[in-house]
Amino acid sequence: MAECDRCKHLKAPLTIAWPDDLRRAIRLAKENVENGTLAVVDAETLPGAQPFAQLSPAGRWDDMVHFVFVCTACGQRFELSAETYHGAGGAWRPL
Repeated sequence: MAECDRCKHLKAPLTIAWPDDLRRAIRLAKENVENGTLAVVDAETLPGAQPFAQLSPAGRWDDMVHFVFVCTACGQRFELSAETYHGAGGAWRPL
């Protein structure tokens, strides 16, 4: 299967160990949703969670951040997840 030119730059996993890592991952996701590369899979958003459109890189995050995205060209799925309450970290990664 050929690599997708739309989302290949998103396939490198990013470990989220610090708030700046989460800010970077949120900005990455937002930029790619805004330019049409990714779409949010709303059905996989945590019940009662802050909508992705309201998620800010600046902070004030829910205790658990978890969103799934899909490449609009090839269907590759990506996950942004982080446990912010205890600072256990998380990741940006392809699924």
